[in-house]
Amino acid sequence: MKKIISLVLAIMMVAVVGLAFAQEKSAGSGPASITVANAAKGETYSIYKIFDATVDGDGAISYTGTIPEALKDYFTQDSVGTIFAKTDANGDPISGIGEAVAAYVKELTSGAVATETSDGSALTFTGLQYGYYGISSTQGAAVTVDSTNPNATIYDKNSKTVTANKTVGKESYSIGDTITYTASFDTANYMGSGVAAKQVTKYVISDTLPEYLSNVTVTGITVGGTAITTQQFDDDKSITIPWVSGTKPNYTSLYANGAKLVITYTAVLTDVTNINANDTNTVTIQPYVYNPTPGDDDDDDDDDDDDDDDDEPWSTTYSDDAVIKTYAAALIKVDENNYPLKGAQFSIKGLTVKAGEAKGEYIVTSYSNAADAAQSATLDTNDNGVLYIIGLASDVDLVVTEETAPAGYNKLTSTVTLEPQELTTQIYHKSGTIYYDAKGNVVSQQESSSTSKENVKNLTDLEPGALKVRNNKGTELPTTGGIGTTIFYIIGGMLVVGAAIVLVARRKAHE
Repeated sequence: MKKIISLVLAIMMVAVVGLAFAQEKSAGSGPASITVANAAKGETYSIYKIFDATVDGDGAISYTGTIPEALKDYFTQDSVGTIFAKTDANGDPISGIGEAVAAYVKELTSGAVATETSDGSALTFTGLQYGYYGISSTQGAAVTVDSTNPNATIYDKNSKTVTANKTVGKESYSIGDTITYTASFDTANYMGSGVAAKQVTKYVISDTLPEYLSNVTVTGITVGGTAITTQQFDDDKSITIPWVSGTKPNYTSLYANGAKLVITYTAVLTDVTNINANDTNTVTIQPYVYNPTPGDDDDDDDDDDDDDDDDEPWSTTYSDDAVIKTYAAALIKVDENNYPLKGAQFSIKGLTVKAGEAKGEYIVTSYSNAADAAQSATLDTNDNGVLYIIGLASDVDLVVTEETAPAGYNKLTSTVTLEPQELTTQIYHKSGTIYYDAKGNVVSQQESSSTSKENVKNLTDLEPGALKVRNNKGTELPTTGGIGTTIFYIIGGMLVVGAAIVLVARRKAHE
């Protein structure tokens, strides 16, 4: 007996308290009662008897009846019909009993001892015979299981609150990419608690949708896993989801209490407002509730349901943010002494750009890393030999080909790879130099020690970590196309030497 009483207490955490019962539903003429202390307004509760029970004057309780097939792994019955919970090696009730009973009650569709819709106050089922009971609600699951000994109080663990959550497909994007956002919300059919709770008539979902996002398109809206008519964001960057049917004041909620509302939408990244920093947009859900006395100007006799003079926004909104980042890359053209060289020109396949504010600055308009990408951008360094490319995802690798080398220097014969710099607070980067031979082939790479930058947002802050591309001076080549002048120098020299020899010989002859 003690074990079975302990089981009841352990499974359901029953708190027996003195309550002033505000709403009652009679289930017969029995001596016991069960109270749902926090019954949700508008929800329908049904109570089912699982086992019968007898109780003596001292409160001892014994269960009898038939064990349902779904619960035979958790309960056992002796030869005289008394039901016990199965126990483990320590003599404690085996785990999972509460979950199993809740699942069993959730599936019941008939045989309820009593059913009642809550007005928001404590809901008491009176006149119960002693027993082991389960209660389910239209919130979608069994809320608890309890005995009556003689009166018990339980709490609905399925009470619903509104929440907002926003996610984005990945952490960073290039300009021109399509971003996918998912906004999901836990909902409630009533806001507030108790008899003062107000019925939700609609939800208004809004997003800040900053200027750097364009072509915003809602791709799907589901409530409780079921697709509903897809709407688009209006001029106020909001979407309204009706939540009730019928006419005031007898509205009927369209969806189960706690139904999850999910909206997916895409947008094209068309600009970048921060380099290597967060770009944030926020989604907000605003419940609107029915208020039968919205204000002095409300006409209770007005039956025009097209206006919203009795719909008012709830005092609390629920929001969440999604963050994306775009990065920049920098390249510096230098000679063998690390002196900047101007006049270089590069091409990058798969990239299209527009000119930035200054020479050598380019803003991405689209990028594709496809091997057969048709587009290609040709970019010039500035007078300091620097090239900036703004608006890249962090995982982009740009394959760079030198098209024109600075005057007097050999053009590279191989490509180099340029990566965006993820320079945010305390993110480390390495600077280095790439060495090329006279023909422009890469012969070695050297990296300097790591350094760090804080809050890097300016293009010039990218230069310490920029890719240094080295060019060597060209070698002087022999002249071609004629016999040249060298032969004349040689002949002239030979004539001079010959004349000197003749002169010396004549002097010796005269001697």
